[in-house]
Amino acid sequence: MLEQFAAWLGKTPLSAFVADQGWAVPAIQTIHILAISVLMGSVAIVNLRILGLVERNQSIRALAVRFVPPSVVAIAVLALTGFLLIASEPNRAIFRYVFWAKMSLLLIVVGLTGRLLAGLRRAGVYDQAQARAPIGLRMVSVISLLVWLGVIVTGRWIGYSEGWPGSPS
Repeated sequence: MLEQFAAWLGKTPLSAFVADQGWAVPAIQTIHILAISVLMGSVAIVNLRILGLVERNQSIRALAVRFVPPSVVAIAVLALTGFLLIASEPNRAIFRYVFWAKMSLLLIVVGLTGRLLAGLRRAGVYDQAQARAPIGLRMVSVISLLVWLGVIVTGRWIGYSEGWPGSPS
């Protein structure tokens, strides 16, 4: 089924356009990296606040209000540019273990983020400046940051990894 999808995607006009334009892949990669920077900067600031290392005089909510909107835009840009990069060479991404590791890490970090926000609200520290998150939530915050770093590393690794045995090239 993946082979059929990759073959179909590789024959689309979008795939041909991106692959045939010498400037397209570098431009898309540049936009992708800039969006990663926006997302990671926002994620880092909010998580470092949860850890009590920055912006202690502001509530976590105040930082979330400020940094979640750019994060949402960055995620949309990442989804679009990621799809375009996959479309340019479907076999390069789809048939790599590291690609699926990245997708798995993304699912994990989405779950961690939901758990973290729900826990902060339950603990009553989401709206209070100077509030200290419980140790369990601080640990979830550290794990979240590490998983985000894993997403970045695995994403970069895609271009350098081999396809799985028997995969189309």
